[in-house]
Amino acid sequence: MHTFRSFLNTVLLGILLLISTVIYANATEIDDSALFVEAFNAYQNHDYLMAIDKINTLNQIFPDSPLRDVTLLLLARSSMKAGENELAAKTINQFNKEFASTPLTSTIEDDLQNLGIRLSKGEKLKQNKQLRAAAQKIRNNQLAVERAAAQKLEQERVAKEKAELARIAVAKAESERKERERIAAEKADKESIKTAINIPLEAQTAIAGQKGSIPFEVANLGNKQETFKLYAGTPTDYNIAFFAADNMTQPLESITIAPKKSFKGAVAFQMPSDKVDGHKNKITLHVISARYKDVEQRNKLQLITSAPLIRVVAKPSKTLLLPGEQTRYKVTVLNLGSQTAEKLTVRVILPNQLDFIDAPGTGYRQESSGVFVFTTAQLSTGKLSEFNLNLKVRENSTPGEKIQGQVEIIDNKLLHKQRFNSVAAVVQKK
Repeated sequence: MHTFRSFLNTVLLGILLLISTVIYANATEIDDSALFVEAFNAYQNHDYLMAIDKINTLNQIFPDSPLRDVTLLLLARSSMKAGENELAAKTINQFNKEFASTPLTSTIEDDLQNLGIRLSKGEKLKQNKQLRAAAQKIRNNQLAVERAAAQKLEQERVAKEKAELARIAVAKAESERKERERIAAEKADKESIKTAINIPLEAQTAIAGQKGSIPFEVANLGNKQETFKLYAGTPTDYNIAFFAADNMTQPLESITIAPKKSFKGAVAFQMPSDKVDGHKNKITLHVISARYKDVEQRNKLQLITSAPLIRVVAKPSKTLLLPGEQTRYKVTVLNLGSQTAEKLTVRVILPNQLDFIDAPGTGYRQESSGVFVFTTAQLSTGKLSEFNLNLKVRENSTPGEKIQGQVEIIDNKLLHKQRFNSVAAVVQKK
């Protein structure tokens, strides 16, 4: 569960420029997707400085890499874990500027966003020189702050409710005695309805496209038998339903609990297949009195999506090509998510200037003119798959023309697809 989902859910931080210390024997063999996988695996092994080093190398050699979005995220998170707070903030601000509309923004941790906000306000962010001990302390302090804020909000809510009840009581005091007695009796009755909701405190992970359930318990702390309506505040595409823990076949809309007794149930759901790996959403469980709609108890649980996260790097062996010249076209498919990708269809859509020769060592079929289809049965997290096509530039290609194909990835299991542009080449004059 703690693969790229962990990478996309946990923390976000800055950048260390160590490119000058890295020596490569043959620069023509360096590949941006391979460099990213090395950085990703270093991050998984908690070697954050190595992850930063690899990403800096990637950014220096491949400044226009199609992996720039996930590269910035990995760089920000690695930098934060390495204690480079100012660098982490600059990097996440750059990500937000360049990729404001990407669904990956929903995976950014609050701590990292806060670093960017503080930097934007002109604050000087100091380096954390004792990362391991200080990071844990910072995390504990942050949790304490959040708990204190939540407690303060709850206290303010209770105080506001009591103040409103007091205001009503004063206004009604001028009415006739029976009305005052009715209001007082109703108030006392409402206050006698006491419940407690217990659900897991930790975030729950669910696989995209699959069903899941979360246990919960509702205790009637009052002295009367009470009936409560159940409601979950979450988008409808999760197909939320309530069940008794010992009967998962009959959905429930309400429950009746004897005094001083508890009801054990389960919140069943289906994680939508279109959610990105690391996507966060909250289920709010509402327990509402059947007699008084304004008497309710609620509790929240965070759901995190676990899914494949596919990226593609497609490029010719050269970016300057002559009419009639042959070139190798490499397509690299990477899985950066926390789940294995299954049943992927890879559609390579060639530009008009290129003719297909062959694709040695791979199984493929030609779907139509210029469209070739490859398949991969499984692609584990942190792994990549490569397809090579031998192509030829058409003789009638015009010098200066841009050559750029596309690759479409179809996830036949989750029933969605993505399209990626290849690295562009340019036709040269003979």
